[in-house]
Amino acid sequence: MLPRPSRIKASALFIAVLIMVGSVAAAELLKPRQYWADVIGEPHYATLIPTRFGEWQELPYAQKSVVNPVQEENLMRLYSETFARTYLHRPTGRKIMLSIAYGRDQSNDTQLHTPEACYPSQGFRVEKRMEHTVSSAFGPIEAVQLITTMGPRRTEPLTFFIRVGDEVSRGSRDRNLARIKMALKGYRSDGMLFRVSEVTRLPQPFGLQDRFIQDLLGAMNPEDRRRIIGQQDT
Repeated sequence: MLPRPSRIKASALFIAVLIMVGSVAAAELLKPRQYWADVIGEPHYATLIPTRFGEWQELPYAQKSVVNPVQEENLMRLYSETFARTYLHRPTGRKIMLSIAYGRDQSNDTQLHTPEACYPSQGFRVEKRMEHTVSSAFGPIEAVQLITTMGPRRTEPLTFFIRVGDEVSRGSRDRNLARIKMALKGYRSDGMLFRVSEVTRLPQPFGLQDRFIQDLLGAMNPEDRRRIIGQQDT
């Protein structure tokens, strides 16, 4: 006698539920317990980022113009630390705004928010997006350039990149791959969003932003630099 269709459906459903429960249990068992931040040390960017280096010096009391990475109520949930500072480029008088957002756990519900999301949420319009590689003495840095505007008077070009674990990753797919790599090593990856921007209408604004990143990295010791760009191959 052939089994009834209802019994077949019930058996298939039971097997599917077992597979789903088993997958969830396996994922939980394989979930890394050790934080990468505890291995390299949780960074404190206000301390490790120099206030003066090369042709740059901090402008005190100028941080209010820096766009927050997310709204205030989400800061504590997403980030272990946020940091903002404005620098004067002494030869030209131009001002570069630096913002860093750091989270010690890059799980799905606590991943960093990129400027592509947080700028529009604060009234900006993203006019153009370009993938860009910043050349440095410590290896290429995969970054993104945006041109954003707010009304007819404010144009803010910016460059950002994200470190996940021990490498810089540009897109969400690469960031997820970096998290998986860290998980296979037994670690829950941390993450850092590094952003520089300038309020300017100059036709070629990004060269100075690259220069700022290059000069900053060159002024840092290897241990601190790793907390910005990970372990780069030179």
